[in-house]
Amino acid sequence: MSGNKNGAAANREGKQMMFLIRSAFWLVVLILLIPTDEAQQKQIYGTAQSAVADIRGFCDRNPKTCASSQYAFNVLVQKAQYGAQMITTLVEEQAGNFTADRPVANAMPSAGAAMPVPSAVPLEPTPWVQNGSQNTLNPEDLEADWSGPNV
Repeated sequence: MSGNKNGAAANREGKQMMFLIRSAFWLVVLILLIPTDEAQQKQIYGTAQSAVADIRGFCDRNPKTCASSQYAFNVLVQKAQYGAQMITTLVEEQAGNFTADRPVANAMPSAGAAMPVPSAVPLEPTPWVQNGSQNTLNPEDLEADWSGPNV
């Protein structure tokens, strides 16, 4: 039993040591990122400004990517709202069991109901283009496997 206590103490000390090492590492990284003089500060500020300008122009350069990202974000928001509605309904129904004097609206979707999908950006399937033959096997690959003398 005493060996188990020593192991637990060593494990705790090891975790504390790793915490100190990680803290020291991130402190050194932070110190290295702090500018030392005004010229370095101006350089970092200029780099940050150009990065923000580049990010602002992303949708101008890639309109399809932004449109599909907006569609995906809208779907994510709708799923979150749908899930929140389901959880709210479930909680209200459970609370209704405790307070019978208050009626609970049944906003739970039916079993076959599909979640509505936003129509902000229509998502078209990518056509599958078949260029040439799909037969990429070597003649050796087409030969039958050896199955042994007793088959």
